[in-house]
Amino acid sequence: MNGRSGSLDLGTDLSFFKGTTLTQICLGSNALGLNFDGPPIRLMMQSDFGTKVVGHERKLHALTDGHLLRNFLDREVARALWGERGTLVLTFTGGDQLLIFDDSDDVESYTISHLGQTIVV
Repeated sequence: MNGRSGSLDLGTDLSFFKGTTLTQICLGSNALGLNFDGPPIRLMMQSDFGTKVVGHERKLHALTDGHLLRNFLDREVARALWGERGTLVLTFTGGDQLLIFDDSDDVESYTISHLGQTIVV
């Protein structure tokens, strides 16, 4: 959302993430793709992200640090919600979190595709 007030309905239901498992991380030169199992969800990021591991401080990461998400592979999403300024917050079983930021005023920061629906942030 970041400066694009009204471009995203923060009431958009994200419950479809609950119970899915992160099965794949795809690294590209300008994008990072996350795939979740069925019904399949595809999250494409062009933004920085953060991680919050239980017992540790929140860490910020550049898009090129996507390999650091390996610890989230094969883990189930317990909850998904909207954070401040269009941030997507995925909480995995055990409490660890992945935060996807809306950090651009000019271009999309990430997209979520699920069952023919696409959410653009």
